Amino acid sequence: MCPEDRKIYIFGGFDFTMSTDELFNSVMLIDTNTYKATSIKEPSGTIPSGRHGHTATYWKDGKLIIFGGENERGVFLNDLYVFDLRTLTWSSPTTYGRKPIGRSRHAACLSECGKRLYFCGGFRQHTVMSDIFCLDLETMTWSDSRHFVARYDHVATVHNEKVWIFGGLTQDMGRPSEVIWFDLRTSAVASLRFDEGINEGDDEDVLRIGNGRSRRGTPNPDKRAGTHFYAFCGSTVIDFMTHGPAIHNTETSITSFDLTEQRWRTLADSTCDIFSGNAWAYVALSGTTAFLLGSALYPESQYGIEHEVICRILPIDLKYYGAAPKQSLQPPTVPQPESLNADISALFDDPETSDFVITAIPDGHDGPGPTSVAGADSAGDTTQPIPVSDPIYVHALILQARWPHFKRLTNSRMREYHRKRMHIPEKCSTVRALLSYLYSDTIATTVSVVTVAKLLVLSNMYALPRLRDLCISRIQDGFDVANAPTIWECAKIAQEDVLRTSAARFCLRHWGRVVRTKAFRGLSKVAMLEICEEVDLEGQVVMGWDSHDRRHGSRSTASANEGDTSGAMLDDATSEADMAMAEDVDSDGEAEFDGDSAT
Repeated sequence: MCPEDRKIYIFGGFDFTMSTDELFNSVMLIDTNTYKATSIKEPSGTIPSGRHGHTATYWKDGKLIIFGGENERGVFLNDLYVFDLRTLTWSSPTTYGRKPIGRSRHAACLSECGKRLYFCGGFRQHTVMSDIFCLDLETMTWSDSRHFVARYDHVATVHNEKVWIFGGLTQDMGRPSEVIWFDLRTSAVASLRFDEGINEGDDEDVLRIGNGRSRRGTPNPDKRAGTHFYAFCGSTVIDFMTHGPAIHNTETSITSFDLTEQRWRTLADSTCDIFSGNAWAYVALSGTTAFLLGSALYPESQYGIEHEVICRILPIDLKYYGAAPKQSLQPPTVPQPESLNADISALFDDPETSDFVITAIPDGHDGPGPTSVAGADSAGDTTQPIPVSDPIYVHALILQARWPHFKRLTNSRMREYHRKRMHIPEKCSTVRALLSYLYSDTIATTVSVVTVAKLLVLSNMYALPRLRDLCISRIQDGFDVANAPTIWECAKIAQEDVLRTSAARFCLRHWGRVVRTKAFRGLSKVAMLEICEEVDLEGQVVMGWDSHDRRHGSRSTASANEGDTSGAMLDDATSEADMAMAEDVDSDGEAEFDGDSAT
């Protein structure tokens, strides 16, 4: 079956009608829309010889792959042909690697990715083949064969990196009902033998699904004498059992086997006989419709005599029997989590739906920095009025679900709970970034690195581990001269030692420029001393050419040695003079390290 045009293509075979056993190498097609059969006349290219017992596999882009079979001289073939259904052209591509042994009545199946074609079993000179091998369709290279199971006249499919086979005959003409698979990852062979003695009333092993019955045992163990045709629908195998060749056998059924759950399910039994009056020979599948191809029976005999030409086609709607491929019954598309985040984020700072207000310190106010965040959430009693930012409108339910600190505050019925209002003594931009994260579970790209550094302090104080990870990820590649001192200070407060060390190295590497920034001047006296102490005891400040040296054509060096108090850049009496001393290093000056701190 070609899924692109819903046409069934038939190649080869031999003539029963005139009892000549003539082998064909022609191509026939049946249009399943009009049920009209047509012979493709005079195809071009390298036309294969007549044969039977070969396999025909639809690949892609209108390509049909023919392999193996037996010719009119009884030679078992191992040649490969490709028929282009669009141009009606035959070709015999060059293949590489060791070709497999010629055979007929084998099975072929395409990998789930469509890049490999697997062959297994078959018949050759009274011997049943038991190997499996693969053709890489991208490189046209044969793989080495592996041992599988001796079987012919069977069918195969690939599911979940396993080759599964159904039906067929063994060396002694046995008709096994077991399902066997070959694991493509481990080369292991396994089988599932069905217990034919399972009790229909065993609730532990019987599961009703819709109008069908699902069970691990074979659903028709006493009716295996019929002729079975298998169609593969994703992870489901459909078994159409038609009337068998034995005169006494009149039983029919339609069953399915789920490759994932490894369970049989009866879809229809002999009470719904749609196979009578014809002898069926082939099955093809298109979407959710299976097509049985066969011949009519002469009415003269009680049991019928086959009129051995393909002149009957039976369409079977799998959806009617509850056996449609799972992939064709997809549920409605579920919105992605991103859309849910967007919907919740849209509620942030919405005064119409808000039931709680949060205020902060205005960004323009030179209030306390991150060191002031000691856990106070309200302004408290102060002798000096603290500026308050515009209100930020939030929703108590969202904050309770996302912010453990807020949940504890409301559960304890503190003053903020009754007033529906809370003040956080941090800059408004930092507080807004915190609340935005609680609504969206992310940090907006518009938030500056400095604000993210201050947000890192809040993530530590409020025990928000995901926010902490987002902050670290955003900061670690965002160092520059202007923000490095602030990052260092915030990392120190948040006890992020790795980030603190990285920020300190950056500051000391660009010391001449860092000490001239507003961020460095905004550090407290203690913080200035501590950032200087990031240099080890053997550290030096190597000065570049400053303006005085440029005028006098000389280069100067300043060093701070252990025990040399006169060389300390800052002391407890830090003043404008001390700052000027630090700035005696020109803008190209940097700190040199020894030992583990070497740069």
